[in-house]
Amino acid sequence: MRRTILALIAGLAMTSVCNAQVNQSDSQTLQAILSELRQLRTELHNQQAQNQTMQVLLFQMQMYQAVINRDTQRTDDARSKLSEVRDAEKHIAADISRDEDALRNSQDEVDKKRIAADIERSKAGLVSFKVMEQDRITVLQQAEAQLQKAEDSFDAAQNEVGQLLKGLH
Repeated sequence: MRRTILALIAGLAMTSVCNAQVNQSDSQTLQAILSELRQLRTELHNQQAQNQTMQVLLFQMQMYQAVINRDTQRTDDARSKLSEVRDAEKHIAADISRDEDALRNSQDEVDKKRIAADIERSKAGLVSFKVMEQDRITVLQQAEAQLQKAEDSFDAAQNEVGQLLKGLH
């Protein structure tokens, strides 16, 4: 009987040791699973943050593209208006040159006075167009500067998107 009790005690001791080992192994497995879940949660949170950042950047790029389109139109309009003013200046300068030739070749005093008056009006108009040309140049320079600023902003957002995409791969 003593042997049976000793065997029973030994069996119980073995069972306790085995349970302890199983419990310790289960605890380690649960800890590993918990750690992996925490890591997955962190990665998911980071991915969500990157997605939100990407959405904001893409929205900014759309806004910058609209600004670029508007500023490109404004710059093209300014160039066109400047070109019109310069064409008008050339036309007036040609009129002045033609009138000066006519003045030199004219023998009639009445014609000379009329032509001289025409030349003076044309020169005054030419001065007016020179002032307008300077204004148009200023407008064009401002439009080009705004366009460049919008393009730089677009490029910066595009670079951020590229960096974010690199980080995803």
